Parts: sequence; C-alpha cells; structure tokens
Amino acid sequence: MIKWKETYSVGYELFDEQHKELIRLINKVEKLLKDKDIDEDSLFDNINGVFTEILDYTVYHFKSEEDVFKEKGYKNQKEHEESHKIFVENVLDLVGTFDTESETRDIAFKIYNTLVEWLIKHILGEDKLYMKELD
Repeated sequence: MIKWKETYSVGYELFDEQHKELIRLINKVEKLLKDKDIDEDSLFDNINGVFTEILDYTVYHFKSEEDVFKEKGYKNQKEHEESHKIFVENVLDLVGTFDTESETRDIAFKIYNTLVEWLIKHILGEDKLYMKELD
C-alpha cells in the first residue's frame, strides 16, 4: 500500500492532490489483489475497471501538468511530455496483456508493481524538477 509522504510533494497543490488520487487508485488494485474471497472473473472485471480509471485519470493529470507547463514556460516541457507519452504507451501494452492472459493475479500484480514504481520514480525524479519553475 502506498502512503502519501510529504517528500512526494512537488510544491504545487493541484499536482499533489492529483498524485494523491493516483495513489488512491493504485491502492485499489492492491486491495483487490489481496482479496482471497473474490473469484477470478470478478477479480478480472474489477481490476480491469480500476486500470481504466487509472489510465483515464493519468491522462487527465498529464494534461493538467502540460497545460501549466505551457502557461509557465517550463523549459523541460518537451522532455516531460515525452515521458508521459511513453508511460501511457507502456501501461496500455501491459493492460493489453491483462486482457489476453489467463493468470489474472500474476498479470495484475505485474501491472500494479509497474504503476507503483513508475509513480514514485516520476514524482521524486522528473516532477521534482519543475518545483522551482512553477512558483
């Protein structure tokens, strides 16, 4: 379970709130994966729905960041937007394997780990770079 830490703050309230929502959505996947009473079909349907929520919200969040970058003239905007594009493509590929594989928990766990790792790295790495420029 990911817990929000102040070290994740990028110093921009809107983005911090959006990052907290992404954490909440990713944690929904973990809760479903830990539910031993849910059958495979229900697990697949529920997790697939959460993955859709995560992708939709991620696209929304990225658009928010990119709009602010443009407004503020962020110097690394192009690189940051490219990283967003690559992430969405990678997650779409992973979710595509979820749709076709029979090992629901294994594939969902792999996607979950990818999401957690990327989110934390992205916030603490690339997102921290814009902190001073968006004041």
